[in-house]
Amino acid sequence: MKKIFTIIIICLISPIGLAQGNFFGESFQELTPEAALQNFKELARRMSVDTIKTLATQRGGRIKPFDTLARESLLFVNGRYSRWGLSPTQIYLSFVLSPSSPWVEYIEIRKPELRTQLGFLPSQRFVSLAELETAGFSSRVEPLLTRHRESEFFSDSEKALLELYNQMSVLGAIVTGEHLVGVVDFSRLFTEQNLNAGEEARSKIKGYLESLKNNPEGSESAAKTLVSWSREQNTPDMFKHYLGKLKLEVFYNDIRIFFWAGILYIISALLFFFPWAQKKTWRKFAPILFLVPLALHIIGLALRVYITRFAPVTNMYSTMLWVSLGVNLFSYILYILYSNSLIAGFMLFISGIILFLAQSFPLVLSPDLDPIVAVLRSNFWLSTHVTTITISYSAFTIAMILGNIALIRRLLGHSLENFVKDYAKHAYRAVQLGCFFLTIGIILGGIWADYSWGRFWGWDPKETWSLIADLGFLALLHSRYIGWAKDFIFLALSPVAYLMVIMAWYGVNFILAAGLHSYGFSSGGAIAVVVFVSAQALLIGAALMRDVLANKKNMTK
Repeated sequence: MKKIFTIIIICLISPIGLAQGNFFGESFQELTPEAALQNFKELARRMSVDTIKTLATQRGGRIKPFDTLARESLLFVNGRYSRWGLSPTQIYLSFVLSPSSPWVEYIEIRKPELRTQLGFLPSQRFVSLAELETAGFSSRVEPLLTRHRESEFFSDSEKALLELYNQMSVLGAIVTGEHLVGVVDFSRLFTEQNLNAGEEARSKIKGYLESLKNNPEGSESAAKTLVSWSREQNTPDMFKHYLGKLKLEVFYNDIRIFFWAGILYIISALLFFFPWAQKKTWRKFAPILFLVPLALHIIGLALRVYITRFAPVTNMYSTMLWVSLGVNLFSYILYILYSNSLIAGFMLFISGIILFLAQSFPLVLSPDLDPIVAVLRSNFWLSTHVTTITISYSAFTIAMILGNIALIRRLLGHSLENFVKDYAKHAYRAVQLGCFFLTIGIILGGIWADYSWGRFWGWDPKETWSLIADLGFLALLHSRYIGWAKDFIFLALSPVAYLMVIMAWYGVNFILAAGLHSYGFSSGGAIAVVVFVSAQALLIGAALMRDVLANKKNMTK
């Protein structure tokens, strides 16, 4: 069965498949890449897509609006949600209708060495379906598709070939219209299907596409008909709640709420660095700078929760949103206790940076709203264990940032006398908060593990590294308590201990990618982990060396 599926896909994207024409059976128009793109963009710009964005589609274990489906599909193929000033929906539909689609250079070859291997220039990042076929790509990848993934190891170059094959398959299915028919047909959600189940969906899609093809600017009536039909289909009970949220999800996609929350965090942070922020009268207005971006942040999380019906910590992207929120909340508490405007500014800045990082790498940190695996779909445990664990990372992040500020000041030769005691006090409180929440989170995780898998503890990589991080920071607290780690040493060791958090939070998902915590796995971020750890180790080593040399110099005087 697997081999048959492979042959079907290869036919779909091979020259024979392209020769069969588009959704209407019409031949494609062979053009140069430049001319193909020009025709493609002209058609896309004429399309009115406001209504069709809310078309109900099924993919990824849920029902989602066509706008979301287009965004996710094009992101995988191209590495971006949109290009050329066009919306994802316009680009998707133009690929279905444009006679020059196979010659539009849209597929991203992410590995430069793979570009060279296929005969393209290393600088040619995007290629077309036709160019890949001319390069003999199908014959290169076909042997890999016949191998059993469970029994054979794939090299990095083979993985790159398979990823490109999947990109090509998705775009090929979009171009022929089969992708759209498949996602609109809800009969596929049921175990029992009749042989003609997809014909109604194909007929409805054909009617809309004909209207869009003949009158791109005036196809809204046909779009409304298709949208209404899509919502009236027989739908499994577990998916019905999505149907009333399609417009809301399109709204969520359009407003980019976390981007604007990040902007507000940065603006608020900068205001804390001005001289007037040190005055007592400023303290009356300071809470506004915390609460305004926080309100926007919470609204964004609430939208995700309402749409999915799950706690907002189901993948790496959502945990970053949660950690950013926690940094804001904890820094606000510390500001109320100690009224240090500079520290408040630094922490608000970091909250914004975390949000920007989450938005900047969607291929690595997927922002999708798809559900997690069934065994982990427990709102109670997601809302307790995972949120508690990730909120502890927020507190540890505060300590790490304060520690790095101290290290940078030491490296630059600045005096530590005026600030190190205050910063160490803040970092100490942050580490206490982090250990409190992480310890509780680990215990709750054990209870959830017993509930889901029948054992309290199994030395799974995720739970093991969480325990290591907890023990590392507890050791730091103990060394502070007994007087081993004075102010600067405590600050300097906080980033060292944070490397364990990086491994527990990020490294297990992107480097090990093993264990039962499959809700968070992803790929493509191993280099980022290595770069962060290397830079952090270099900074710590350089600052401590500077500190040792400075102490020796003082002793010789």
